[in-house]
Amino acid sequence: MRQLLFCLVFFVMFAPLEAFPQQDAVDLYNQGVDALKQGHVEEAIDLFTRSLQLDPRDHFAYNNRGIAYKRQGLFDRAIEDYNRALEIKPDYNDALENRGTARYKKGDLDGALSDLTAALKKGRKDSILHTTLGLVRKDKGELDQAIKDLRQGISLNKKNVRAYQGLGEIYEQKKDYDKALESYIKVVELAGGRGNLPEIQQRITNLRRVYAEELHRQGLQDYREGKEKQAIQLWTQALKFDPDFLPALRDRGLIYHESGKHQKAVEDFDAVLEKDPSNEELYRVRADAKYKMKEADRALADYDKALELNPKDAVVYNNRGLVHHERSELDKALADYSLAITLDPTNPTFYENRALVLATQGLAAKAAEDYQAALKLTKDETHRAALLEKISGITNNNSGTATGPSGGLPEPPGAASAGADNPVGR
Repeated sequence: MRQLLFCLVFFVMFAPLEAFPQQDAVDLYNQGVDALKQGHVEEAIDLFTRSLQLDPRDHFAYNNRGIAYKRQGLFDRAIEDYNRALEIKPDYNDALENRGTARYKKGDLDGALSDLTAALKKGRKDSILHTTLGLVRKDKGELDQAIKDLRQGISLNKKNVRAYQGLGEIYEQKKDYDKALESYIKVVELAGGRGNLPEIQQRITNLRRVYAEELHRQGLQDYREGKEKQAIQLWTQALKFDPDFLPALRDRGLIYHESGKHQKAVEDFDAVLEKDPSNEELYRVRADAKYKMKEADRALADYDKALELNPKDAVVYNNRGLVHHERSELDKALADYSLAITLDPTNPTFYENRALVLATQGLAAKAAEDYQAALKLTKDETHRAALLEKISGITNNNSGTATGPSGGLPEPPGAASAGADNPVGR
């Protein structure tokens, strides 16, 4: 009787042991899932490993341990676990997609493309799959198809930050800067302070500048072809993308100045000089525009500033002399014209302007000498004829009748024009 009782007790204690390993495996697996969700990757790997020791046919555990290895950057180990999961369950699409992602991270683009397209063909349609597939195709250079995949990923998840970033990178590569900016800006809106925002924001800043430079270049081409209106439109568009792109502001202002829109020119020059207050050439051009607007005092202030920055600019002395001349400040005009000639004795306009002052002051002989100097430097036959007539008039009358500079503000050689890196004149 005691022997029978002992056998019964032994059976009750040990018969359930066949079920314990499977239950323990499930518990360990669930603990691994919780650890993985909390970001405790090492702990998750240990728990999944212990679970697999108890249940080596658990494809879920292999897949999840593969995810943990992938998060550690151990892509070969991750792929091994995904392979094992697929050996156990060949139609397990989660493992197929995850293996494709691991292969992509490892740099095996062909393997990744094979896995991801296979997962897609098996009916797997989710935002992450389409996004990863798009990124693979982007890296393979299949840009148009990549755009379609990423767009599909966004259609399945409107807040898919990585898809928008991938689109931005593709459009930037294709030089479709407008769409690239749109995509990157969407990344910033959706990220909400998470992720590599500083990098994306820097890309946006850089891209705005690149796009502005491209529009500026196109505008210069239009300007050279005589399409000033189109050039202004392109430069205005460039400034919408990068308000601090000074070449577009400067050149738009120069065209406004050339076309007689002096107020608009001054507004653009003001904006440039606010950011670049050491730009001597632009003070000169702004002074010219203000003079054209009959704002002589403001023009003189700008000429003075230009000379403060560059006291060897002959054109500024000449143009300041013009202002003094028209204000009948003849001594100041004479001094400025003389300084212009000293700095640049090859410009006939300077001699002609000084000759006018000398003639007005009754110094006919000296005026005739300046006209002769201008004549030697002038090649245009019509202008030469006009100078000869002035010389003859002074010689015959021993006086001059002109009271102001002929022709108003001249356009000396090297006048500023759109596209010049350093404008050197009007």
